[in-house]
Amino acid sequence: MGERRRRRAATVTSYRSRYSGAVTERAPDELRAFASLDFGPLEHPPSWARGVWRLTRRMPPWLEVALVALAMAAGATAVILLFVGIPLGGVPARAAFFAVCFAVSIAVVVGVIAAFRVWNRRHGRRLVPVGPELPGFATANGFEFRAASVVERELPAPAGLEGEVQRVAQRLAPAEGSPWPRFVLGSRLFHTPVPEDVPPTAERPYPVRRDEGLFVAVPLPRLLPHIALVRRGEASDSNLDLTAAYSMGLEFDRAFTLLCPPGYERDALYLFTPDVMAAMIDDAGAAQWGAEVIDDWLFFRFPYSSQPNAVFLEDLRRAFLLVERTAAELAKQARGYRDERVGDRTLDRVSDAGRRLRTRVRRTTLVAAFGLPAMVIAPTAVVVAAAVLFPR
Repeated sequence: MGERRRRRAATVTSYRSRYSGAVTERAPDELRAFASLDFGPLEHPPSWARGVWRLTRRMPPWLEVALVALAMAAGATAVILLFVGIPLGGVPARAAFFAVCFAVSIAVVVGVIAAFRVWNRRHGRRLVPVGPELPGFATANGFEFRAASVVERELPAPAGLEGEVQRVAQRLAPAEGSPWPRFVLGSRLFHTPVPEDVPPTAERPYPVRRDEGLFVAVPLPRLLPHIALVRRGEASDSNLDLTAAYSMGLEFDRAFTLLCPPGYERDALYLFTPDVMAAMIDDAGAAQWGAEVIDDWLFFRFPYSSQPNAVFLEDLRRAFLLVERTAAELAKQARGYRDERVGDRTLDRVSDAGRRLRTRVRRTTLVAAFGLPAMVIAPTAVVVAAAVLFPR
């Protein structure tokens, strides 16, 4: 697959230079359909609100998980040594060994915390989330807002989670009869089904399978094949089959890795015209947004932050731009799309082979699988090593 992509990339220069006559001049980043939105309720956060790091680059997910797993193992070792090492440290040499291991464990935990802080400072800006002000923003603009997590049945599930329960919190959408373009904004997670008579509690929450984070979704005029635009640095945390990657040209590939079902490469080229690619790069990729087409919805994933599901004013403005401009470009092209693999091309259908990409086990899942056992193995290894090296 890598050789195929490199061969194609070697023959395809920047889409802007290749299709310079086909790319429509980009308009300024000004809202038009949402021009009358009142952002006033979001512009004056309370004085007690604390800033959160809005990241321009995320730490590689596998490294994040590895550092957390290392800190968990070191923390467990420090706790065990604190409560178990003292009674077992009768021999002076063994007591010294336990003291050194305890100090090293504490140093590892502190080092991991420092690594995240350094990364955030280097690749982030402190912004104040506007989540608490969203109810006032919704009221001022004729939107419906639900802060609590509720079951969501309107939006399609991503690949690998079709049988799970979908819940959306911080759900913002136009009120019924509103003149605004349709969209759904919020944070969503998926969990395994639970009996209706067993509500979740703080001690027994929902068995979460995956937290998809913040998104804004826009309906499309018809069903399309599954196409994902994976952001740079996000591949190791994706459960999608990366062998389905298809090169769309050097400039596009610098912003995204496009994934489409095998055999649907020409369909992706039809849908992602130069204008659509320009919109995706300029409006989404340049601001660290991801995108995914699932059935007849286009999802945009919010940029990274140090606090999951933190909503910032600049990202909210960008979300409305994506709804009215970027999604509109793809919707315009989608109206003429037909899946030629379906017998009757007038049907609003996509063949089963194109509905979902294949999935895989995420690398971060594999790394995390070693984290919990390490919390037991690390302190046990220290205690056993002390008993062997320094017998009574």
